[in-house]
Amino acid sequence: MTVIRRTRARELVHEDILALAEGDALAVHVPHFIPDEVVKAVREEVLHHPDKGGLSQDTAFQRIGFAYSEISDEESRDRYHREARDNIQRMRDLFAPYALPSDTFRALVEEVWDAGAQLLTVAGRKAFIGICRFQDKGVDLNPHTDALERNLPESAAHDLVAQLSANIYLNIPQTGGELELWGTEPGEDAYNELKGERVWGLERDRLGPPQQVIRPEPGDLLLLNPRRIHAVRPSGDEPRVTLGHFLGYHGADRPLTLWS
Repeated sequence: MTVIRRTRARELVHEDILALAEGDALAVHVPHFIPDEVVKAVREEVLHHPDKGGLSQDTAFQRIGFAYSEISDEESRDRYHREARDNIQRMRDLFAPYALPSDTFRALVEEVWDAGAQLLTVAGRKAFIGICRFQDKGVDLNPHTDALERNLPESAAHDLVAQLSANIYLNIPQTGGELELWGTEPGEDAYNELKGERVWGLERDRLGPPQQVIRPEPGDLLLLNPRRIHAVRPSGDEPRVTLGHFLGYHGADRPLTLWS
């Protein structure tokens, strides 16, 4: 598998997303998705934003917003959907007077995917998109996979064929912070075996070397299949900050769904 590189966002096409969803590409990398002017203008406000809070699963990681992966019961599920629009607006306010990059990304995906795209809706309630995530210096994002099904309600009828993620990078440390991609997609049973006694994630030394290591720059957009094992090396000198999005693939002729 290869990494598809596009020099401009306008070059992203339907076939790029399809190649990721069907396992023919390892990642799609679009440099300078956000203009340098925007990255520089919002960097300090993002880094010191008062609404940062620790992820429920691991408070060593911080975020602005509330991630779908944090849903663990009906109370947290209700909170996620209840706060979805407010969290989207919070991110828009943070980037004003510039466009929120997550909104730009949503429009791009809707335009390039032949069947369009829409926010994920669960039991009639729409999802949040555009979470801002912080990996502080010295924090290791261990090898792992992401799967929407782990947090969906048991009663939800679901026809997801593949899941993709798209990160927009706001700050990258001078040392560390590289993305590691193994290109392997274990089933849940195999994943739990690799997990062993860990509460979350896998040990790198049980996996062998990654197939690809990518060092993005601030402003870049990178899409990948998060059901394949991936990780982020510890940041050496400053936080690694991203806007995180997921895309649900339901078939080549159906709309994509979007959430964070």
